[in-house]
Amino acid sequence: MVDGALVDGDAPALNGHATDREPLVMARLGGLLHRRRTVIVGPERGVQALGQKLARWSAGRSDVGLDGAAANGLLLERLREESPDEVYFVVGPDFDEQSMAEAGSGLLMDGVAVHVVLPGLEAPPLRAHVARMGSRSLVSLYAVRDGVVERAVRRAIDVIGALAALALLAPVFAAVAVLVWWKLGRPIIFVHQRLGRAGRPFRLYKFRSMLVDAERAVHASPEAYRLYVAANFKMPDDRRITPLGRFLRRASLDELPQLWNVLKGDMSLVGPRPIVPEEIAQYGDYARMLLRVKPGLTGLWQVSGRSEIGYPERARMDLNYVGGRSLERDLGILMRTLPAVIRMRGAL
Repeated sequence: MVDGALVDGDAPALNGHATDREPLVMARLGGLLHRRRTVIVGPERGVQALGQKLARWSAGRSDVGLDGAAANGLLLERLREESPDEVYFVVGPDFDEQSMAEAGSGLLMDGVAVHVVLPGLEAPPLRAHVARMGSRSLVSLYAVRDGVVERAVRRAIDVIGALAALALLAPVFAAVAVLVWWKLGRPIIFVHQRLGRAGRPFRLYKFRSMLVDAERAVHASPEAYRLYVAANFKMPDDRRITPLGRFLRRASLDELPQLWNVLKGDMSLVGPRPIVPEEIAQYGDYARMLLRVKPGLTGLWQVSGRSEIGYPERARMDLNYVGGRSLERDLGILMRTLPAVIRMRGAL
């Protein structure tokens, strides 16, 4: 591990939609140039699971599994017999820290890369820092969070970006407002409660796309509400949505008023999708982590398929974004937003 390296928990990080492409490409290129020999030390199930995940990163990798508990105190000798380029120690209930420390120290002196894989269960994305304390190594784990400067820069980008978008899209904004008033009547703007940073509720604004009192109708019937929840809080065949509203949703035009939420500071241009209070249960123990950041007008889920991706995959993508959040990543998502809107993929 190196200073600033991102170490992701199993749940939010290791899925096909959420992982970053650049490390994957570089690892595969490295595999073509040199067939790395890897040894994974741990229980059989952990060795197999990690081997499958590592296979996605490099086509030129040669993996060997080794049960550390069966090495009978000769773990370092057994590892040296394999002549590895890198060794992964999978931490588990029967993990012998002393044997790992002794073997890891010897491997490092041999020039072998050593990785320690922490349990994925309930492990949030984090950053690791390695330092020396005399003759000992100190590994410090930190929860991923924005620095003061990065938060200020992001807020400045949000304000400038929202103002620019409102000015540029003012004719579209006005045209949609007139169209909603003409076809659907009042109210033109639909206001809905969502959860913001730290779980604080806020009023989210959208152009109305449903019949009047549509929310009250779905809550009035226990069976209708059960189906609504089972469909991830979106019904593909929702009769409450008007023909005009369906078009506005597919074109993402109904979300234009959320630029005002960005200006107010309720939302950011990029972030996890704002969720209704009932959805927070989908994130389990990771809910506190999700609510550490503002929801976004666009985000990783929105540019990767939207309603085609349901829970729990959506939760993994949101948490992966929070864990690897950066201004560079936000810029990449913003650049992918317009093509995603044009394709209308996954829009309901």
